Amino acid sequence: MSPQPIANESRELLVNLSNLLLEQHKLLLDREKAEYEVVNGPIAGPGVFLQLVLGDEHFLWLKNISTMVVEIDEALSRRSTAGQPEADALIAQARELMRPREEGSDFQKRYWHAVQESPDIVILQVRIERLLGI
Repeated sequence: MSPQPIANESRELLVNLSNLLLEQHKLLLDREKAEYEVVNGPIAGPGVFLQLVLGDEHFLWLKNISTMVVEIDEALSRRSTAGQPEADALIAQARELMRPREEGSDFQKRYWHAVQESPDIVILQVRIERLLGI
């Protein structure tokens, strides 16, 4: 067990962040699916879509968000030994990841384009930035 448990304030922030990231992931996934279908035709059902999300290059960049959600959920689980240092590291990682940039990592550039094109994604981005103080 970490000598310094996760503070209630950090725990609440991480729970809220996980929820917002899941919402944003869904919006981005819907956007990427629509783009994919324009080029490749309709996706033949949820099973095929899941396989595409898990393995197709077109959707790969979204793994950054889903991985972050999993890491947050693991840190907050009852069995976790994560403490405040790990919570602080997750928050810092989220602050860096969720900054859309025209020039940056592949994720940040693709995310920047998504933010430019979708009011719904912008609204969630603002909520994420407020939560994270960025």
